[in-house]
Amino acid sequence: MKKLFFFLSVVVLCAVTYIILINTGDMNLIRLHLLKTTTYNAGLVMGIKISVYTIIILCAGLFSGAGVVSLFLGVQEDKVKAYKRELEKTAISSDSNASRVDVLEAKIKTLEKAFTSVVDERTKLEVQIKELNAEIDSLSNK
Repeated sequence: MKKLFFFLSVVVLCAVTYIILINTGDMNLIRLHLLKTTTYNAGLVMGIKISVYTIIILCAGLFSGAGVVSLFLGVQEDKVKAYKRELEKTAISSDSNASRVDVLEAKIKTLEKAFTSVVDERTKLEVQIKELNAEIDSLSNK
């Protein structure tokens, strides 16, 4: 749609330029006629024609400018949308990585608790072994 609008704006600009170029010779004749006659009506007619041409040029320029700007604006909007999608993907992956880190931290805490309980059990068993060795030594000495 934007490319069609751009194409139409260029066509309108070319058409208006062509019409103005065709009528430029006619305006020169009006100027020569005005130089010969100094009537108020002739000056008014020329002023009206020039103002009409000016308004046509203004409208064509606005339409063409809008077409060009909309085309480039559309391209920029597409780039912004692609950049937003990339940011969302990055945010999702960072959220995913953050949740993985949380899971790993929880696993580490669980392993630390298990390790401390194993160490406690080991120390208890070492104490029991020492007591049993002491009993064995006392029994063997008797």
